[in-house]
Amino acid sequence: MSAGRRRGWSSAGALLLLAVPSAANLADGPGWIWTPWLPPPLLDLLARAGLLDAWLVADLLAASGVLGAAGVAAHVARERTAAALLLAAVSAISLAVAAIGGGWLPAWYGGAYAAALMLLRTFREARP
Repeated sequence: MSAGRRRGWSSAGALLLLAVPSAANLADGPGWIWTPWLPPPLLDLLARAGLLDAWLVADLLAASGVLGAAGVAAHVARERTAAALLLAAVSAISLAVAAIGGGWLPAWYGGAYAAALMLLRTFREARP
């Protein structure tokens, strides 16, 4: 199988992995995946630093699957560093939130984003 076809299959598989938790989350209406489980002192720190709005936007972009789609799009555009950073950041934040008691939804996002990242990294095109 050619490298281009492998990249296409891995991108499609990654999109499918990322679509499942987003679809489950959006089925009941859009919701946060990280913010409700953050400790109040951390939310206060984000607010004092002027980062709370950016945090809330990032949370909704991750919940809706926009960050996952952006990561796959970056991979297809051969921007592997950007793709890895996007997918790894969402995975790490989601798994950290799940570890502090966030429940199944952040854990699901964290696992799906980590699996998509591994899939894209495994089937990347060989360098010439």
